[in-house]
Amino acid sequence: MEFVVIVTNSAVKRLRVDIMDSMEKSVNIPSRIVVAWHPDIEAAHLTASEIAADLQRRSVDHAVSYSLNDSRFRTQLRDGKFDFMIALGGDGTMLRAGKLGAPVGVPVMGVNFGHFGFLVETQRDEWRARLDDLFSGNWEIDRRMMIHAEHYRGEKMLDSWEVLNDVVIARGLSLRPIHLFVHVNEIELAEYVADGLILSTATGSTSYSQSVGGPILRPDMRNILLTPISPNLCVDRSLVLPDTDTIGFTLGGNVEAIISPDGYEGGFLDFGDQVRARASEHSAQFVRFGDKGIFYRNITRYMQRNPTIKGEYRS
Repeated sequence: MEFVVIVTNSAVKRLRVDIMDSMEKSVNIPSRIVVAWHPDIEAAHLTASEIAADLQRRSVDHAVSYSLNDSRFRTQLRDGKFDFMIALGGDGTMLRAGKLGAPVGVPVMGVNFGHFGFLVETQRDEWRARLDDLFSGNWEIDRRMMIHAEHYRGEKMLDSWEVLNDVVIARGLSLRPIHLFVHVNEIELAEYVADGLILSTATGSTSYSQSVGGPILRPDMRNILLTPISPNLCVDRSLVLPDTDTIGFTLGGNVEAIISPDGYEGGFLDFGDQVRARASEHSAQFVRFGDKGIFYRNITRYMQRNPTIKGEYRS
């Protein structure tokens, strides 16, 4: 028996509408724009001034440029003075800018002044064309899940962080492995004896986690990835957890450990200290200009060329 399926023009049009609705197309043209540059890259500073001047010629309501480290920039961003950010630098700059913009819902367009540029779509000689796309509404928002982590000693919370890449718990000055008891949703998962553990987002899956054998996740996936570092006679595979899980770490043994959120110094963990982590209520928002294959092309290109080996990397 044969079946014939007839698809009408109206059905095709509805299908196209459904596909478009599934993407986060931008409908709002930004009017209060800040251009933020990496403070150690002079060329980025000069280009930031050019971009701000170009925005002013386009009759943008408010366009200014600041160093990422400028306290005025951070204060105005927190106070809701901007609805859009253009960040000039490398991947580290994009991580910082994305985390700063996430709590206030400000999307970030990156312009690459680094060497990797894994998170950055626009190259430094393309920014004028991208501004044309921006003000024509030809852009989309790429939302990236973040992790909220807290450090406890007893019932007292010592610190907390919002991370876009990963939270790393690792051995400190001692060469001995650390002992970590891991719970998921308050259910005991495992005891790890290892150099450390990495808790990463899908964005961070191509960073430290990948270098120690973890899987690569597509960056828009809302998962939490748990990857051990040099485990000794214990679970040696990564675990991919849903964003609804809460993960707890308790430091055992008598070896001091350190915690590093997104590569920064977070502090020391003592015996009995706990780290609790879950998906953040905020998401970083990166601006994309319709290149659906950028992640897959970058994976292929950058896995074959590592500028860090030559000392070229700058974030």
